[in-house]
Amino acid sequence: MSRPDAASLLSPSPPPFKPHRRGRLLPSILAVLAAAAALFLLAVLRSPPTPSPNLGSLFLSLGSNNTAASHLRALTLHPHVAGTKANSLTAAYVLHAFSSLSIPSHITPYSVLLSYPVHRSLSLSAGPGRAAKSFSLTQDTYPSDPYARAAAEVTPTFFAYSASGSVSAEAVYANYGREEDFAYLSSRGVDVAGRVALARYGRIHCEDIVHNARAAGAAAALVYPDPLEYGGSAGEGSFPDSRWLPPSGVQVGSLFRGVGDPTTPMWASSEGCERVSVEDAMATDDMPGIPALPVSARDAAEIQQVLGGAEAPADWQGRDGSPVYRLGPGPAVLNLTYQGNDTMATIENVFAVIEGAEEPDSRYVILGNHRDAWTFGAADPNSGTAAMIELAQRFSMLQKQGWRPRRTIIFCSWDAEEYGLTGSTEWVEENREMLSTRAVAYLNIDVSVVGPVLLPSTTPQLDELLLETIKLVQDPDNSSQTVYDSWVKANASPKDSTTRQRGIRLCSIRPTCWHSINQLDIRRRYGGALRVVDSCGFLYP
Repeated sequence: MSRPDAASLLSPSPPPFKPHRRGRLLPSILAVLAAAAALFLLAVLRSPPTPSPNLGSLFLSLGSNNTAASHLRALTLHPHVAGTKANSLTAAYVLHAFSSLSIPSHITPYSVLLSYPVHRSLSLSAGPGRAAKSFSLTQDTYPSDPYARAAAEVTPTFFAYSASGSVSAEAVYANYGREEDFAYLSSRGVDVAGRVALARYGRIHCEDIVHNARAAGAAAALVYPDPLEYGGSAGEGSFPDSRWLPPSGVQVGSLFRGVGDPTTPMWASSEGCERVSVEDAMATDDMPGIPALPVSARDAAEIQQVLGGAEAPADWQGRDGSPVYRLGPGPAVLNLTYQGNDTMATIENVFAVIEGAEEPDSRYVILGNHRDAWTFGAADPNSGTAAMIELAQRFSMLQKQGWRPRRTIIFCSWDAEEYGLTGSTEWVEENREMLSTRAVAYLNIDVSVVGPVLLPSTTPQLDELLLETIKLVQDPDNSSQTVYDSWVKANASPKDSTTRQRGIRLCSIRPTCWHSINQLDIRRRYGGALRVVDSCGFLYP
């Protein structure tokens, strides 16, 4: 259990976990992320003024890029949804990685409400004279996929915390599922009540889409990734031939609109704590309240093809060359069944602590990333976890040469982020008073590797420090320039006045980085002047 001082954050570790054999995977960009984070932290930490070599240069000269690649591969060999044995093994791996560096490390478990699929089915009745269509609700592997066997371990596509039930009703197309989209349907005389809302990703989160559908009276909801946002230009192809989502690809997620454990709202899920019942937790307005499923663009297209009613407006249509989208309702009838298992499960946050030399118990600099994933979690989140372990390794090497930070560094590997920032929220709730007075800065590195362009953001206090840091790091793809130079040349100048007013923000590569934006909920829920930097491209207000 976490307590409000650095010394008590340290507890004995269990026996070491045997690591997987190391290989090469994305080493250079992970190393750059680790280098940038380290230089940033060295600046924030301000080591004591003793004669020493340039710490930034020394850090960059240490270690091997292969180690980050090895960690990434080990963490992504198997799917590891929160609460499963596979994810517990990733916790043991991270614990061993920290402990092997002689950094005091431990695991803090919590019992929380998680959700898993038991049964799903979806079929389409297109009308008289047309055969019914049953959807497989599976994602295809591509030919010669070397990980096809491991892909069979993936949890079936689902929405966490979806209500269980069966619905047979006409379909209605609801565009992005926003409040204004349902208002438009009402203005056109399209009644959503009792029907199945078909909506696409692209503007709001899945939990908000389903919430809006329920508010409009829908009996169930389907959410899909439209090729307009996820498929590139017509004829461009999809993964593995390009970066775009394959036609059978499905984006899963959590429908819980709150954060943390639903059975302990606003207090920590500590051992023996008071809880609301699972039934009461599932009945709150933060839960979806209706059955919902994520489906692929391929399945959604088949539903669209048999929808009748008025033609949807131009900004509700798909990409060029797509069939015309219509509003419905019907005549297509969808038969949807979902049965879930909403159950208490154990999650595990992993911590490692390097005590400060001058302010060990009064000032904390916190570095964190979540570890759980809906599937393998290569980019989201474990590109960040690999970089974080690499960073810890290089700090450990500096320690052996006599370096100590002025302030205490806490490395955090959060669990169950995908369900609703659960692991980080529980820890913050348990350590609220300590963090509100002692946390100096938080560096979040979720989705560290997601494309060729750096995607940082900070609260305004750290703008200049971030810029100074990336000017010192060499671009791994162009040794003649720095990461800063490449960033500016990629039409992402940090001097944009609107951006600079609220802190640096750049998120141009992946429109759904929000899917796993983490983490430490101190500022969002409890206020305070905590300084935050995030590698994914999102601003903390």
